[in-house]
Amino acid sequence: MRALGVLLIVLLQPIAIRTQVRAPERPPLAATDLVVGSEHLVSLTVASLERALAFYRDGVGLQAEGTSNGDSNAPLRQLFGLPDAHLRWAVARPPAMTAGIEIMEISGTPARRLGRRVQQPGAFMLLVTVRDVDAVMQRMKAVGGTVVTTGGGPVTAGRANPLRAVVVRDTDGHFIELLQPGTLPDGPASGAIDVRLRLTVDDLDHAVALYRDALGFHQVSISGFVADRTGMDLLGLPPGGEYRYASLQVPGTKLSMELIEFRGVERQHVDGRIQDPGSTRLQLQVRDLDAAVRAVVNTGGAVVSTGAVPLELPGGGDATVRGAMVRDPDNLFLVFVAR
Repeated sequence: MRALGVLLIVLLQPIAIRTQVRAPERPPLAATDLVVGSEHLVSLTVASLERALAFYRDGVGLQAEGTSNGDSNAPLRQLFGLPDAHLRWAVARPPAMTAGIEIMEISGTPARRLGRRVQQPGAFMLLVTVRDVDAVMQRMKAVGGTVVTTGGGPVTAGRANPLRAVVVRDTDGHFIELLQPGTLPDGPASGAIDVRLRLTVDDLDHAVALYRDALGFHQVSISGFVADRTGMDLLGLPPGGEYRYASLQVPGTKLSMELIEFRGVERQHVDGRIQDPGSTRLQLQVRDLDAAVRAVVNTGGAVVSTGAVPLELPGGGDATVRGAMVRDPDNLFLVFVAR
């Protein structure tokens, strides 16, 4: 049973802590933090907005809002580096949270489904706490989800306060890990209780240097490599591999993001563009836009926005704000907006 205990001690430690104590308060901002807040939890690029909304509404249990488009917003399309593309999106929210998951369809420009595996850099996963992991898994399967976890169902760890988890892939290749703690935090009777984020990276030290040291994310925890057969089963990976992770918090928010690195398994890079289904975007408010862009570029990233420079964007009424989209070295897209 030792491997089973290692599994959720490492992968699910943050949610295990939340079942015992109050959720962490928003971390105080430091004068050196470049990132000072976030917009939506995360933005997912999909092939069909309607199909993806059905998956996250009827499968995951999020509350979906109406759709929008960027047809009359040329600066937005330039922010994406796609001045001639057609953008459609909607926001789906966990019932107990004000932040939402933006789901975006991009058409009118060449695109391809990325089809990453969970261990490949750039693979992005939503970690969703639910009250009944089996019921939610079955709903997700009914709307096109594919179970990734070896054995086709949840794994369990712990005795006094057992944790159950399963990983499912949506119709566009994004991953969702469903978590059901033995002791649940306060929240709605159904639907998602809590959402966190996880990005697979090529080199954990390099990624931590960008997000913690350069951008100012706050470190919660960091681990060494763990060889855990059950953990690999949860992620649908062959035995013999190892992983290590860092848990970070976005300054000024309660949003947690984990960075995870694998070794001992095939990790071929799959490079994607923002319009490719399976790509993911994180929207962040920054204190100094130019410095934030430089931080990403200096670590091997690139500016995606038209002209490779920050742009003036509509800010409500007659106001404007400056923003830019960049791609980090692990193929996560970041939208920086000057606060």
